[in-house]
Amino acid sequence: MTSITIKSNVGLVRQGLQDLGAEIPKIGRRRIYDAVNRITRTMEGYPPERARQTYVRTGTLYAGWQVKKLDDGYQIVNYAARRGRRYARYVVGDAFGTGQAWMHAGRWQLFRDVVEDEMAQLPPVVAREIELVARHKMANKSAVSL
Repeated sequence: MTSITIKSNVGLVRQGLQDLGAEIPKIGRRRIYDAVNRITRTMEGYPPERARQTYVRTGTLYAGWQVKKLDDGYQIVNYAARRGRRYARYVVGDAFGTGQAWMHAGRWQLFRDVVEDEMAQLPPVVAREIELVARHKMANKSAVSL
């Protein structure tokens, strides 16, 4: 006699799906955190100095980048200031891609462009990780006997 038996313990499968459901927000938050850190590392970069540049770079803009944890995500801010006046928006623009001073345009990356590029990559990365976690959890929860 030839036979095959495939069993699925519904309770274990249900638990696996519940575990996956609990894992999804963690995956999303972890991937967003990674993306935010890549954004800040990119923004910390300086363009090459101009020929005959006379001002000295202080590193204030570089040091001004911070990531703040929020209840539902993260916020990227830059507190670079000179004489009490914040100036990051004049160098890299604001969240809308505006505000960059003419002398920085084309040399310094726009903050908005860097954020949009990184966020465009986020959904496929999150989807792949969810799929991997789902496969792992379901492989551990179902049984096949031959």
